[in-house]
Amino acid sequence: MLTASAGPNLTDQVRDLIRTAQDGGLPAAVLTLHRALSVEIGIFDLDGNTLAAAPDRTLWDYEQLLAARRGVDERLSVRTVRHQGEPAALLAAGTPDLPAAGAAAHSNALLDIAVDVMAMEIARLRGRQEGRRELAATVLDDIIADRLSEQEAMAALRRIGVDGDRPLRVLLGWSRRSNPRASAIPWGLHALMGNRPDPLVRVMRGENVLMVVPDDPMVERIAHTLHQHMADLGTSARVGVSLPHVGGSGLRAGYLEALTALREGTGVRVPKHVDLAKLLVISNKAMPLDEVARSVLVPLLEYDRTRGGSLVQTLREYLASNRIASEAADRLFIHRNTLRYRLRQIGELLEIDIESTRGIANLWLALTALGHLDEDELTSPQREVTE
Repeated sequence: MLTASAGPNLTDQVRDLIRTAQDGGLPAAVLTLHRALSVEIGIFDLDGNTLAAAPDRTLWDYEQLLAARRGVDERLSVRTVRHQGEPAALLAAGTPDLPAAGAAAHSNALLDIAVDVMAMEIARLRGRQEGRRELAATVLDDIIADRLSEQEAMAALRRIGVDGDRPLRVLLGWSRRSNPRASAIPWGLHALMGNRPDPLVRVMRGENVLMVVPDDPMVERIAHTLHQHMADLGTSARVGVSLPHVGGSGLRAGYLEALTALREGTGVRVPKHVDLAKLLVISNKAMPLDEVARSVLVPLLEYDRTRGGSLVQTLREYLASNRIASEAADRLFIHRNTLRYRLRQIGELLEIDIESTRGIANLWLALTALGHLDEDELTSPQREVTE
Protein backbone atom coordinates (compact mmCIF):
# COMPACT_ATOMS: atom_id res chain seq x y z
CA MET A 1 0.00 0.00 0.00
CA LEU A 2 2.81 2.42 0.92
CA THR A 3 4.75 3.42 -2.20
CA ALA A 4 6.45 6.64 -1.14
CA SER A 5 9.97 5.14 -1.11
CA ALA A 6 9.70 3.95 -4.71
CA GLY A 7 7.89 7.00 -5.98
CA PRO A 8 8.15 10.73 -5.29
CA ASN A 9 11.29 12.24 -3.81
CA LEU A 10 11.04 13.20 -0.11
CA THR A 11 12.16 16.75 -0.87
CA ASP A 12 9.38 17.14 -3.45
CA GLN A 13 6.83 15.78 -1.00
CA VAL A 14 7.95 18.19 1.71
CA ARG A 15 7.77 21.12 -0.71
CA ASP A 16 4.27 20.06 -1.74
CA LEU A 17 3.22 19.67 1.91
CA ILE A 18 4.43 23.17 2.82
CA ARG A 19 2.77 24.75 -0.21
CA THR A 20 -0.60 23.13 0.38
CA ALA A 21 -0.49 24.04 4.10
CA GLN A 22 0.15 27.67 3.20
CA ASP A 23 -2.64 27.70 0.60
CA GLY A 24 -5.29 25.55 2.28
CA GLY A 25 -4.34 25.19 5.94
CA LEU A 26 -4.51 21.99 7.98
CA PRO A 27 -7.17 20.22 5.82
CA ALA A 28 -5.07 20.64 2.66
CA ALA A 29 -1.88 19.57 4.43
CA VAL A 30 -3.56 16.46 5.85
CA LEU A 31 -4.93 15.53 2.42
CA THR A 32 -1.47 15.95 0.86
CA LEU A 33 0.06 13.76 3.55
CA HIS A 34 -2.64 11.12 2.99
CA ARG A 35 -1.91 11.02 -0.74
CA ALA A 36 1.83 10.82 -0.15
CA LEU A 37 1.67 7.94 2.34
CA SER A 38 -1.54 6.20 1.20
CA VAL A 39 -2.71 5.81 4.80
CA GLU A 40 -5.40 7.45 6.89
CA ILE A 41 -4.25 10.76 8.36
CA GLY A 42 -5.89 12.86 11.07
CA ILE A 43 -5.02 15.78 13.30
CA PHE A 44 -6.89 16.36 16.57
CA ASP A 45 -6.97 18.91 19.35
CA LEU A 46 -6.31 17.76 22.92
CA ASP A 47 -10.03 17.44 23.66
CA GLY A 48 -10.45 14.84 20.89
CA ASN A 49 -12.03 17.15 18.30
CA THR A 50 -11.05 16.32 14.72
CA LEU A 51 -9.35 19.33 13.16
CA ALA A 52 -8.82 17.66 9.78
CA ALA A 53 -8.82 14.09 8.43
CA ALA A 54 -8.26 12.28 5.15
CA PRO A 55 -10.27 10.48 3.97
CA ASP A 56 -12.68 12.95 5.56
CA ARG A 57 -15.20 10.26 6.55
CA THR A 58 -12.70 8.20 8.52
CA LEU A 59 -13.90 7.27 12.03
CA TRP A 60 -11.22 7.79 14.66
CA ASP A 61 -11.18 6.42 18.19
CA TYR A 62 -9.58 9.05 20.41
CA GLU A 63 -8.83 6.53 23.16
CA GLN A 64 -6.95 4.47 20.56
CA LEU A 65 -5.00 7.60 19.61
CA LEU A 66 -3.99 8.16 23.23
CA ALA A 67 -2.98 4.51 23.57
CA ALA A 68 -0.87 4.76 20.43
CA ARG A 69 0.71 7.94 21.74
CA ARG A 70 1.83 5.99 24.81
CA GLY A 71 3.16 3.19 22.57
CA VAL A 72 0.48 0.74 23.68
CA ASP A 73 -1.32 0.47 20.30
CA GLU A 74 0.87 -0.18 17.23
CA ARG A 75 -1.95 0.20 14.72
CA LEU A 76 -1.36 3.95 14.63
CA SER A 77 1.59 6.29 14.61
CA VAL A 78 0.85 9.33 16.76
CA ARG A 79 2.99 12.45 17.15
CA THR A 80 2.49 15.49 19.37
CA VAL A 81 2.28 18.88 17.67
CA ARG A 82 3.52 21.62 19.99
CA HIS A 83 2.98 25.36 20.13
CA GLN A 84 5.37 27.47 22.23
CA GLY A 85 6.61 24.31 23.90
CA GLU A 86 3.14 23.15 24.99
CA PRO A 87 1.17 20.25 23.40
CA ALA A 88 -1.45 21.70 21.04
CA ALA A 89 -2.58 18.81 18.81
CA LEU A 90 -2.01 15.17 17.86
CA LEU A 91 -1.07 14.01 14.35
CA ALA A 92 -2.09 10.40 13.66
CA ALA A 93 -1.24 8.15 10.75
CA GLY A 94 -2.51 4.65 10.04
CA THR A 95 -0.08 1.76 9.62
CA PRO A 96 0.06 0.24 6.08
CA ASP A 97 -0.80 -3.43 5.69
CA LEU A 98 2.19 -4.26 3.49
CA PRO A 99 5.03 -1.77 3.96
CA ALA A 100 7.52 -1.66 1.11
CA ALA A 101 11.23 -1.99 1.75
CA GLY A 102 12.56 1.23 3.22
CA ALA A 103 9.06 2.74 3.35
CA ALA A 104 8.97 2.94 7.15
CA ALA A 105 12.00 5.23 7.31
CA HIS A 106 10.62 7.38 4.50
CA SER A 107 7.17 7.71 6.09
CA ASN A 108 8.66 8.47 9.52
CA ALA A 109 10.83 11.20 8.02
CA LEU A 110 7.85 12.74 6.23
CA LEU A 111 5.68 12.54 9.36
CA ASP A 112 8.39 14.21 11.44
CA ILE A 113 8.53 17.06 8.95
CA ALA A 114 4.73 17.15 8.80
CA VAL A 115 4.66 17.77 12.57
CA ASP A 116 6.71 20.94 12.03
CA VAL A 117 4.50 22.04 9.15
CA MET A 118 1.36 21.47 11.25
CA ALA A 119 2.97 23.38 14.12
CA MET A 120 3.56 26.39 11.85
CA GLU A 121 -0.09 26.33 10.71
CA ILE A 122 -1.30 26.05 14.31
CA ALA A 123 0.96 28.98 15.22
CA ARG A 124 -0.73 30.99 12.47
CA LEU A 125 -4.15 30.01 13.81
CA ARG A 126 -3.05 30.86 17.33
CA GLY A 127 -1.88 34.25 16.12
CA ARG A 128 -5.35 34.91 14.73
CA GLN A 129 -6.84 33.68 18.00
CA GLU A 130 -4.58 35.97 20.04
CA GLY A 131 -5.71 38.93 17.97
CA ARG A 132 -9.30 38.11 18.81
CA ARG A 133 -8.40 37.63 22.45
CA GLU A 134 -6.72 41.02 22.62
CA LEU A 135 -9.90 42.59 21.26
CA ALA A 136 -12.00 40.60 23.75
CA ALA A 137 -9.70 41.60 26.62
CA THR A 138 -10.06 45.27 25.70
CA VAL A 139 -13.85 45.00 25.45
CA LEU A 140 -14.20 43.19 28.78
CA ASP A 141 -11.80 45.57 30.51
CA ASP A 142 -13.82 48.56 29.26
CA ILE A 143 -17.06 46.99 30.49
CA ILE A 144 -15.67 46.00 33.89
CA ALA A 145 -14.15 49.48 34.36
CA ASP A 146 -17.53 51.02 33.40
CA ARG A 147 -16.06 53.00 30.50
CA LEU A 148 -18.92 52.12 28.11
CA SER A 149 -22.60 52.93 28.13
CA GLU A 150 -24.96 49.96 28.19
CA GLN A 151 -25.66 50.37 24.48
CA GLU A 152 -21.94 50.57 23.67
CA ALA A 153 -21.25 47.55 25.87
CA MET A 154 -23.88 45.44 24.10
CA ALA A 155 -22.47 46.38 20.69
CA ALA A 156 -18.92 45.60 21.85
CA LEU A 157 -20.01 42.20 23.20
CA ARG A 158 -21.53 41.35 19.81
CA ARG A 159 -18.20 42.17 18.14
CA ILE A 160 -16.47 39.49 20.21
CA GLY A 161 -19.22 36.91 19.64
CA VAL A 162 -21.08 37.29 22.95
CA ASP A 163 -24.86 37.59 23.03
CA GLY A 164 -25.44 40.08 25.82
CA ASP A 165 -29.20 39.52 25.69
CA ARG A 166 -28.72 35.98 27.03
CA PRO A 167 -27.87 35.23 30.68
CA LEU A 168 -24.10 34.95 31.02
CA ARG A 169 -21.76 33.77 33.74
CA VAL A 170 -18.27 34.97 34.51
CA LEU A 171 -15.56 32.51 35.58
CA LEU A 172 -12.24 33.55 37.09
CA GLY A 173 -9.39 31.06 37.49
CA TRP A 174 -6.15 31.51 39.40
CA SER A 175 -3.27 29.44 40.67
CA ARG A 176 0.11 30.29 42.12
CA ARG A 177 2.79 30.69 39.43
CA SER A 178 0.19 30.18 36.67
CA ASN A 179 1.00 33.35 34.70
CA PRO A 180 2.04 33.60 31.88
CA ARG A 181 1.57 29.89 31.07
CA ALA A 182 -2.17 30.21 31.68
CA SER A 183 -2.47 32.11 28.41
CA ALA A 184 -1.32 28.98 26.57
CA ILE A 185 -4.23 26.76 27.66
CA PRO A 186 -5.06 24.93 24.38
CA TRP A 187 -8.78 25.59 24.08
CA GLY A 188 -10.91 26.59 21.12
CA LEU A 189 -8.51 25.47 18.37
CA HIS A 190 -11.24 23.63 16.48
CA ALA A 191 -13.30 26.83 16.25
CA LEU A 192 -10.46 28.47 14.35
CA MET A 193 -10.66 25.86 11.61
CA GLY A 194 -13.87 27.41 10.32
CA ASN A 195 -12.74 30.97 11.10
CA ARG A 196 -15.35 31.06 13.87
CA PRO A 197 -14.96 32.92 17.18
CA ASP A 198 -14.07 30.90 20.25
CA PRO A 199 -17.19 29.22 21.63
CA LEU A 200 -16.09 30.39 25.10
CA VAL A 201 -14.50 33.82 25.50
CA ARG A 202 -11.29 33.45 27.48
CA VAL A 203 -8.77 36.21 28.23
CA MET A 204 -6.11 37.03 30.79
CA ARG A 205 -6.94 39.81 33.26
CA GLY A 206 -3.99 40.40 35.55
CA GLU A 207 -3.06 36.99 36.93
CA ASN A 208 -6.54 35.57 36.39
CA VAL A 209 -8.04 33.64 33.52
CA LEU A 210 -11.39 35.33 32.80
CA MET A 211 -14.08 33.41 30.92
CA VAL A 212 -17.54 34.53 29.80
CA VAL A 213 -19.87 31.59 29.14
CA PRO A 214 -23.60 31.16 28.48
CA ASP A 215 -25.67 30.17 31.50
CA ASP A 216 -26.49 26.52 30.87
CA PRO A 217 -25.87 23.14 32.57
CA MET A 218 -22.34 23.03 31.09
CA VAL A 219 -21.15 25.84 33.39
CA GLU A 220 -20.24 23.49 36.24
CA ARG A 221 -18.28 21.21 33.92
CA ILE A 222 -16.48 24.19 32.34
CA ALA A 223 -15.60 25.52 35.80
CA HIS A 224 -14.12 22.20 36.89
CA THR A 225 -12.21 21.91 33.59
CA LEU A 226 -10.79 25.39 34.15
CA HIS A 227 -9.86 24.42 37.70
CA GLN A 228 -8.03 21.34 36.44
CA HIS A 229 -6.07 23.42 33.94
CA MET A 230 -5.14 25.92 36.66
CA ALA A 231 -4.12 23.06 38.98
CA ASP A 232 -1.87 21.70 36.22
CA LEU A 233 -0.18 25.09 35.93
CA GLY A 234 0.36 25.86 39.62
CA THR A 235 -0.58 25.22 43.22
CA SER A 236 -3.56 26.52 45.23
CA ALA A 237 -5.82 26.50 42.16
CA ARG A 238 -9.16 28.23 42.57
CA VAL A 239 -12.09 29.20 40.36
CA GLY A 240 -14.84 31.72 41.14
CA VAL A 241 -18.16 31.48 39.29
CA SER A 242 -20.71 34.29 39.15
CA LEU A 243 -24.48 34.12 39.21
CA PRO A 244 -26.17 34.54 35.78
CA HIS A 245 -26.60 38.11 34.52
CA VAL A 246 -27.67 39.90 31.32
CA GLY A 247 -26.03 42.80 29.50
CA GLY A 248 -22.95 44.89 30.12
CA SER A 249 -23.90 45.99 33.63
CA GLY A 250 -24.74 42.37 34.44
CA LEU A 251 -21.35 41.22 33.17
CA ARG A 252 -19.67 43.81 35.38
CA ALA A 253 -21.63 42.59 38.40
CA GLY A 254 -20.80 39.00 37.45
CA TYR A 255 -17.09 39.80 37.37
CA LEU A 256 -17.22 41.22 40.89
CA GLU A 257 -19.21 38.20 42.11
CA ALA A 258 -16.70 35.81 40.56
CA LEU A 259 -13.83 37.78 42.12
CA THR A 260 -15.52 37.61 45.51
CA ALA A 261 -16.08 33.86 45.13
CA LEU A 262 -12.48 33.38 44.00
CA ARG A 263 -11.23 34.79 47.29
CA GLU A 264 -13.25 32.33 49.36
CA GLY A 265 -10.59 29.64 48.97
CA THR A 266 -9.29 26.87 46.75
CA GLY A 267 -11.47 24.73 44.51
CA VAL A 268 -14.53 25.86 42.55
CA ARG A 269 -16.62 28.45 44.39
CA VAL A 270 -20.14 29.37 43.28
CA PRO A 271 -22.00 32.00 45.33
CA LYS A 272 -25.53 31.09 46.39
CA HIS A 273 -26.38 34.76 46.81
CA VAL A 274 -24.78 38.16 46.38
CA ASP A 275 -22.57 39.34 49.26
CA LEU A 276 -23.27 43.05 48.93
CA ALA A 277 -20.75 44.11 51.56
CA LYS A 278 -17.88 42.35 49.80
CA LEU A 279 -18.97 43.65 46.41
CA LEU A 280 -19.03 47.21 47.74
CA VAL A 281 -15.54 46.82 49.18
CA ILE A 282 -14.06 45.22 46.06
CA SER A 283 -15.76 47.47 43.50
CA ASN A 284 -15.44 50.79 45.31
CA LYS A 285 -13.02 53.18 43.61
CA ALA A 286 -14.29 56.63 44.57
CA MET A 287 -14.34 56.38 48.38
CA PRO A 288 -11.30 55.33 50.48
CA LEU A 289 -13.14 52.60 52.37
CA ASP A 290 -9.98 51.61 54.21
CA GLU A 291 -9.78 55.02 55.86
CA VAL A 292 -13.52 55.09 56.55
CA ALA A 293 -13.43 51.59 58.07
CA ARG A 294 -10.53 52.49 60.35
CA SER A 295 -12.21 55.74 61.41
CA VAL A 296 -15.34 53.78 62.39
CA LEU A 297 -13.35 51.21 64.34
CA VAL A 298 -10.53 53.41 65.66
CA PRO A 299 -11.68 53.28 69.33
CA LEU A 300 -11.52 49.47 69.22
CA LEU A 301 -8.24 49.43 67.31
CA GLU A 302 -6.66 51.83 69.80
CA TYR A 303 -8.00 49.86 72.78
CA ASP A 304 -6.58 46.60 71.41
CA ARG A 305 -3.25 48.26 70.58
CA THR A 306 -2.70 49.99 73.91
CA ARG A 307 -4.17 47.36 76.24
CA GLY A 308 -3.48 44.16 74.37
CA GLY A 309 -7.19 43.52 73.95
CA SER A 310 -9.13 41.60 71.32
CA LEU A 311 -12.29 43.67 70.87
CA VAL A 312 -12.05 43.76 67.06
CA GLN A 313 -11.71 39.98 66.92
CA THR A 314 -14.58 39.62 69.39
CA LEU A 315 -16.84 41.83 67.28
CA ARG A 316 -15.85 39.98 64.11
CA GLU A 317 -16.58 36.54 65.58
CA TYR A 318 -19.83 37.74 67.14
CA LEU A 319 -21.18 39.02 63.82
CA ALA A 320 -19.79 36.02 61.91
CA SER A 321 -21.71 33.78 64.35
CA ASN A 322 -24.96 35.60 63.47
CA ARG A 323 -24.92 37.15 66.97
CA ILE A 324 -25.40 33.76 68.63
CA ALA A 325 -23.56 34.37 71.90
CA SER A 326 -22.85 30.73 72.73
CA GLU A 327 -21.36 30.04 69.29
CA ALA A 328 -19.24 33.21 69.32
CA ALA A 329 -17.95 32.42 72.83
CA ASP A 330 -16.96 28.91 71.73
CA ARG A 331 -15.12 30.27 68.70
CA LEU A 332 -13.26 32.73 70.94
CA PHE A 333 -12.66 30.13 73.69
CA ILE A 334 -14.15 32.43 76.33
CA HIS A 335 -17.11 32.27 78.73
CA ARG A 336 -20.40 33.80 77.58
CA ASN A 337 -20.27 36.31 80.44
CA THR A 338 -16.87 37.46 79.18
CA LEU A 339 -18.35 37.86 75.72
CA ARG A 340 -21.25 39.95 77.06
CA TYR A 341 -18.79 42.17 78.96
CA ARG A 342 -16.72 42.74 75.83
CA LEU A 343 -19.84 43.56 73.79
CA ARG A 344 -20.82 46.20 76.35
CA GLN A 345 -17.31 47.65 76.08
CA ILE A 346 -17.59 47.75 72.30
CA GLY A 347 -20.94 49.54 72.41
CA GLU A 348 -19.61 52.11 74.92
CA LEU A 349 -16.37 52.77 73.03
CA LEU A 350 -18.17 53.17 69.69
CA GLU A 351 -21.13 54.96 71.26
CA ILE A 352 -23.61 52.89 69.26
CA ASP A 353 -26.16 50.16 69.85
CA ILE A 354 -24.48 47.18 68.26
CA GLU A 355 -27.78 45.28 68.29
CA SER A 356 -29.53 47.85 66.07
CA THR A 357 -29.92 47.15 62.36
CA ARG A 358 -28.08 50.34 61.47
CA GLY A 359 -25.25 49.55 63.87
CA ILE A 360 -24.84 45.96 62.64
CA ALA A 361 -24.84 47.02 58.98
CA ASN A 362 -22.29 49.75 59.64
CA LEU A 363 -19.96 47.52 61.63
CA TRP A 364 -20.23 44.57 59.25
CA LEU A 365 -19.27 46.74 56.29
CA ALA A 366 -16.37 48.27 58.24
CA LEU A 367 -15.11 44.84 59.30
CA THR A 368 -15.43 43.55 55.74
CA ALA A 369 -13.34 46.44 54.47
CA LEU A 370 -10.80 46.00 57.26
CA GLY A 371 -10.57 42.25 56.72
CA HIS A 372 -10.20 42.83 52.98
CA LEU A 373 -7.18 45.02 53.64
CA ASP A 374 -5.69 42.84 56.34
CA GLU A 375 -5.72 39.89 53.95
CA ASP A 376 -3.96 42.05 51.32
CA GLU A 377 -6.61 41.25 48.70
CA LEU A 378 -5.84 43.97 46.19
CA THR A 379 -8.36 44.90 43.50
CA SER A 380 -5.82 46.03 40.94
CA PRO A 381 -6.13 44.08 37.66
CA GLN A 382 -2.37 43.52 37.92
CA ARG A 383 -2.83 41.35 41.00
CA GLU A 384 -6.32 40.05 41.60
CA VAL A 385 -5.58 37.34 44.18
CA THR A 386 -2.89 36.87 46.79
CA GLU A 387 -2.41 34.41 49.58
